Amino acid sequence: MSEPIKIQLGCGQKYLPGWINCDVVPEVRADRYFDLEKFPYPFPENYADEIYMDQVLEHLSDVVKVVEEIHRILKPGGVARIIVPYAKGDGAFQDPTHRHFFTEKTMHYFTEDFEYNFYSRCRFKLLRAELTGMDDTWRKKIRNALPLRSLLNWFLWNIYDCVSYEMQKLPLEPKKS
Repeated sequence: MSEPIKIQLGCGQKYLPGWINCDVVPEVRADRYFDLEKFPYPFPENYADEIYMDQVLEHLSDVVKVVEEIHRILKPGGVARIIVPYAKGDGAFQDPTHRHFFTEKTMHYFTEDFEYNFYSRCRFKLLRAELTGMDDTWRKKIRNALPLRSLLNWFLWNIYDCVSYEMQKLPLEPKKS
């Protein structure tokens, strides 16, 4: 059996051994260099077992096209893991290069049973949409220890920093006539 094909889109300075690391910036270590704003990406259909994006999707102009391209590249049953800043956290707004904001429900737009899934034909089974907190400062470490964080999230900002999605590729929906 061959090794699974794993692609990291937008690797930046986080090079992952065993992955095809991709970026547009020639100054970072990557295996392939191309622009994530230009479609199609240089991979065939149904190619990868796994695709990973960490703090990348929020910088790109067309989220729907990027998710469709991830769907195209993944093998049937393949998994996409995407981490983005959480819309209710400072990190989502402080970076002037962020173009989009995400909540734990954003990727529902690409699932089968969601009422507003008409923006795209590509479908995923949402395996996980988890809110996470970073612990890079003493304030965040204290915040992360708070009890009832999921309840506090309804009333306070900055309880979480990121949303981590895990989505499994489903077949394309047939075109509606």
